[in-house]
Amino acid sequence: MQSSAQKYRLDWKLQILKGLLNRSQPIELLSPEALRQRNETSRPAVIDWLKHGRKRKLPKVRNQWVTGRHGNIPIRLYYPSLNSPLPCVVFFHGGGWVTGNLGTHDAFCRQIAYQSGALVLSVAYRLAPEFPYPTPLEDCYDATQWAAQNADALGADPRQLMVMGDSAGGNLAAAVCLMARDLEGPNLQKQILLYPALDGTLNHPSMDQYADAPVLKKTAMEIFINQYANSPADIQSPYFSPLLAETLNHLPSALVITAAYDPLRDEGQAYAQRLQQAGVPTQVTDYPGMVHGFLSFPRFCSGAKLAWAEITQYLQAATSPNCSPTDSLNPLAKSPPD
Repeated sequence: MQSSAQKYRLDWKLQILKGLLNRSQPIELLSPEALRQRNETSRPAVIDWLKHGRKRKLPKVRNQWVTGRHGNIPIRLYYPSLNSPLPCVVFFHGGGWVTGNLGTHDAFCRQIAYQSGALVLSVAYRLAPEFPYPTPLEDCYDATQWAAQNADALGADPRQLMVMGDSAGGNLAAAVCLMARDLEGPNLQKQILLYPALDGTLNHPSMDQYADAPVLKKTAMEIFINQYANSPADIQSPYFSPLLAETLNHLPSALVITAAYDPLRDEGQAYAQRLQQAGVPTQVTDYPGMVHGFLSFPRFCSGAKLAWAEITQYLQAATSPNCSPTDSLNPLAKSPPD
């Protein structure tokens, strides 16, 4: 059996990150309340600086509420400029559907807006297990509908509405696209899925191959799935597990980013392949040597800079009439294996 050092050939910065993470109590041993408290108490400015560097300053950032079927939903708007209309990215944070909020992904959303020139609308959806499936997803869909309906007031271009999410947020972004297709709106131009969780059955080789991976382990995913699902039958729903959808036809163009040392890698790759087979213009990149969540650790992960450049170019290409959605914007970009 391979040792952890043999299996995960991490560069020296990622070795430091792994060492820091090993000092923390494993996610799978924490209750949702304890996990959320740890995320809040471990976010002093110095930690954010170590992870992200200098926080991007933007001309305008504001908090507000939007009304959904389950009540008010907090959102945060990030304006890279005061010009209008702007492309709009509706962003859903990761955290296993159990943790995360507007604060945990503040630097992340600032970076998206700063680099892409798009208005970012970050959604603080309700969290499991207090609010299991489908409530978090319905919050995300309702917020996306609201963005489309209020585009003019926001200074957004309704023809350039996109969704994006990391990890569990990538799951929600993919599911929102399926709902928008099935419910005939809103019209979405792009979906950006960052190391997404797309199959609640956890039945893919990488889930076992990298079960003990840094950052995200299989045991943690099992707990998150059980906390998000209201019943075992939910897992089979395409809105819970987008990879199980009968068809992926007529979905928005996609950018799918996966990490080589991630239990979720294979389901992200499989989803990209199915999108391509359905005729959906899809760009997919698997970043070698990277771990789940690596875009949130750009100062520790060598691949993060390249991945951020790929995301930026992909978002900017959405507004360019001279750039095909299938253009390769990254030397690592490739189609998934047959």
